[in-house]
Formats: sequence, C-alpha cells, structure tokens
Amino acid sequence: MSQARYQLLGPLFPGEGANRPHLALSLEEGRPPRPVVLIWAPPEVAQDAAALARLRKETERAIVFEHPNILRVHDLVTLDGRVARVTEYADGEPLRHVLEGCPRLPPLFAALIAMEAATGVHYAHVAGNDDGTPYVHGDLRPETLMISAQGLVKVTGYGALGVAPREKDGRRVRNRRLYSAPEQLLGGREASSVPTDVFLLGLLLHECLSGRKPFQDSIDRDKAILSRPLPPLPEDVPLAYNEIIRRATAKRAKERYPTAIAFREALEALVGELPSSTALAEFLIRQIPHDNETRRYRKAMIERGLAELASSTSPAPSAPVAAGSVAPPPGAPVYAAPPPGTPGYAPPPPGTPGYALPPGALPPSATRSRLAVGAIAFVGTLLFVGAAGLIWNIQHEPEYLGPDAGVATDVNAPMIVEEVPAVPDAGVAVASSTPPVKAGASAPLTPVQIFVTPEVMIHVDGRQVGRSPQTVPMTPGRHLITLVDGKRGLRTARSIDVRATQEKVQFNIRVNLGSVLILAEPGAKVFLDGQPLGVAPVAEYPLFEGEHHVRVINPDKSVQERDIVMPASPPGERIVLNAKTSDGSEGVASEAGE
Repeated sequence: MSQARYQLLGPLFPGEGANRPHLALSLEEGRPPRPVVLIWAPPEVAQDAAALARLRKETERAIVFEHPNILRVHDLVTLDGRVARVTEYADGEPLRHVLEGCPRLPPLFAALIAMEAATGVHYAHVAGNDDGTPYVHGDLRPETLMISAQGLVKVTGYGALGVAPREKDGRRVRNRRLYSAPEQLLGGREASSVPTDVFLLGLLLHECLSGRKPFQDSIDRDKAILSRPLPPLPEDVPLAYNEIIRRATAKRAKERYPTAIAFREALEALVGELPSSTALAEFLIRQIPHDNETRRYRKAMIERGLAELASSTSPAPSAPVAAGSVAPPPGAPVYAAPPPGTPGYAPPPPGTPGYALPPGALPPSATRSRLAVGAIAFVGTLLFVGAAGLIWNIQHEPEYLGPDAGVATDVNAPMIVEEVPAVPDAGVAVASSTPPVKAGASAPLTPVQIFVTPEVMIHVDGRQVGRSPQTVPMTPGRHLITLVDGKRGLRTARSIDVRATQEKVQFNIRVNLGSVLILAEPGAKVFLDGQPLGVAPVAEYPLFEGEHHVRVINPDKSVQERDIVMPASPPGERIVLNAKTSDGSEGVASEAGE
C-alpha cells in the first residue's frame, strides 16, 4: 500500500446517502496532487476481520493490475474509522448512464465497447489470483463498465469482488440478477469461471445493440436465464451479431467461446476496421453534454481543494499561526470537506488544525500559487462526469422482491424530497435547520437549485419555471414541485421544504423508471398515453412514475381501457397488465424489478 495522504473534497454524487463515494486529492511526496475516488466498504465488511482480510488481500492483488481497460486501484485506507478503496478518478461515464441517454448504440460502437471490455477481462484472467487460478470478474454489466473521456472502456470492481454484497432473504441486488450466467444461479458466485465472464460479455453486447436488458420481458426471469435464448436483435443490426451472441450466451459453459479474447476475435473478424476511441468519445459528448451541472460541481470541488491546499503550503515556514488556530500535527491528513456522513459542507471555523490563514494571505478562493495553477491545469482537461469503480455503491442497496399491487402514488400528496447542500463554493455555508414556515410568508427568498433525473420541465406551485436544472428563488416553507415531460409520458410531483437561509440550497430528485408488460390478445392494438405501442404481443415498455392510460383495441373491435399508476418506489417497479379477453378477465399486478 502507498504512503499517500488523502484530502477529502466531497461526495462524488450529491444526495445519494452517506455511503456514496467521495472525491479526494492524493498527496504523495514528490508528486503533484491528483484527484482520486474513495469508495467506502460496507460497515459489515469493515467490522468483520475475515472479510476485511479478504478485502485487503484482493486489493493488494488488484493494485498490480495495470491495463488501459481496467480501472486502476491505488490503495486501501482507513479514514475516520471507515475503510475505503482508493481508485483512479475515471474521467468518464458508467456505461449504464450512456445507455440511459442512448439505449441502442450503433453496432460498431457496441462492438468496440464489448471488445475493449473483453480485453481487460482477459488480462485479469491471465494475471490470475495469487494461487494461479484465473481472476474471474463474475459481475460484468453496464454499471461496472466505465467509458473515459478519451473513449477508453474500463472494467471496474477489481479489488472488491470477493466482498461485494450477496443476495439474501429473497432480495435482489439492483440490476445484477439479470446479468447472471446459469451456473451462477445454480451454484452461486463460487461457480463463476472464465466462460461465466464470456456469458456476461455476450449479455452486455446484446443490451448495447437491442436497447433492452437481458430477459426483461420474461415474467420468470431466473427460468429464462436457465432455459431461454435471448431474443433476436432488431432487424437493422447485421445478422452475424446474433450468432456471436448466441455462442457467447450458450447455457452450457463448454459451448461458449473458451476465453474472453476468443470472443473479442470473433467480433473483430465480423466488424473489420473499428472506430477509433476518439470517435467513441465524440459520440458520447453528443449523448451526454460534458458541460453539465454535475461535472461543474466536481470541477469546483477539485479546484477549491487545490486552492485550499496551495494556501496552506504557500506561506514561509516561519510564518506565525493566526490567533486561535491550532497547527496540524506532522503527517496528519488534510480535509477540505467533513468526514463521510456529515450532512453538509462549510469551511472549518478558526481553530481547526491545518486551516489557519497566515497574516496577509488571501482567501482560498483567491489564492493561485504555482502549485494550484499546475494542479488545476492537470484536471482542466476533464470533459465528462467523473465516476469510479462503484461496485459497492451500486450493489449495496438491495431491492424488494414480490408484489406491491394496489399501492398507488398520489401525485396530489407527493413525498418530501431531502434537502442536500448546494455545490459548495468558498465561504458558502449549509442551510440551517430552521423550522419551515408557511409558504408565502414575509421572509427573504432562498435560492433553491433543483436537479431532476431525467431532465424535465419544472413547475413550482403551478408556475412553470423551465427545464431542469433550475435555480429558483423561493419563500421559506413547503412548495409543490410538478415534473412534466410530455414526450416521455411523465407527470409526477414532489413536495419540498425550503428553509430560511441566504445561502443556496439544493434538491436532487430522481424520478422512478419502471416498466409495464401488457398482455393482450394476438393482433390487438395497444396504446399507452395515446401513443401506439404496436400490435400484441407487445414487449415490455419503460414507464416513468405517475398516472398512465392504457387502451387496447382487440381484433373483435372491442376496446379495453385501464388507468395504471407507476409508484415512485421501489426503483425499477414492474407492472403486468392483463388485457386478454379469452376468459373475460383482466387485472393489474406489480413486482419489484431489477
């Protein structure tokens, strides 16, 4: 393990809970500061001596992996009583985010992503474990692949696979169960082998080309993984891709490509000349604008941390410490943000070790020493949202299995959205915990930033304010936020409590995306929110939370109409609507999705 110190900057993702990864600066003797990501181990791992030993051993093995298609693992550290894995700051996007913006990738780009992932996976297989066995990933899916700003594919998760959360008590880990090979369902993670990773690479390629998660149209998804082939790719995809995916995802391991590199070579023979990584990077910029709020949030954190670091190192050694301040002990870590779990960020008060400004020094936001300028130039080339190896962050929270039928979401009585700190600028404090007052009361306006995923049109108390993200001055008190996107059939609402403060506060709203499977008589015409979905049988269709209207025109010209409600939680809720008329029955059921 390295001897680096780490200056915490703040959460990588705003509003996602105490266990979210943190941005930090790595401080090593003789090297300029560099941004890294700290991914916190689950508490049960940190408190289990055997699990912690496994994690340490696996991390030590992953640290030696050096390949352009594998996310680098730098360290395993303990900060503030918590264990964190330190990885490179991947200047890019998780593949899942890319697919949310562009569900179907052009075949050449899909092939490039699958081939680069296969190259990184094959490297790990050959590098192997300490006992000489192949280092199998076993959890390849869009959430564990990153695409860098330079168009490089990076496989994440190495160093933590052995302690990743496992499925217990009938619960499913989000988006992971669909990405399973038959042997994993039958024998668990220990049954994974090199052909298991080949199977998962085939599933990845299929989703990139089809825009559909594997087996998501099946009611019994485990049975489908064990016995059903993947559906054919859309007609505009060359047929030869079907054959490669069919072999990669064969139910028997011995019938698949024997290695990940053999899978890559089959794709290489099919596509011939591949697009460059630069072309992939340019494609991603068109799908996900690089100059977005989240990217600016992270860039501001890094620049602020570098400026504060420069201000603490630029004075001469003989400079006196300001009155009331305490000098930090030698070798003590430097913090530019509070420890994980602290609700918000505010600059430390006078007396905090290592934070005193020497007499005559400029504030951190105005300080620009040579160190800061050089380090800012180092990160100034960042183009995309940074994220890194989020295998704990993505997998740790399980989803519910089983029906939740009959629980509707009333958009007239919306849930309360948690307030989180605004993007911290130098000198910005977190809103106080002043109790909310009645909206409209005479009080100074609070600047409120509203982020919504996906981007939608925002109405505040019935007044349209524009497309998210938006900053809206609001009176303290409770307000109704209505979220509308006509093209997506999205209309839902939230209530937020705005506190009295002159500082900017931030609300992060994520709209639930589930799905609906409509069972209708063959040949029936199916409409959702007035838009035609096609003729039955109809594939499962993505559906945002809120009220929706389904209309089915049967072959005998009879019409069935139903109103359904996609709830705001749990994430990935799946509604099955039975509109068949053969037995005169109809109904709605729901189940937690992947």
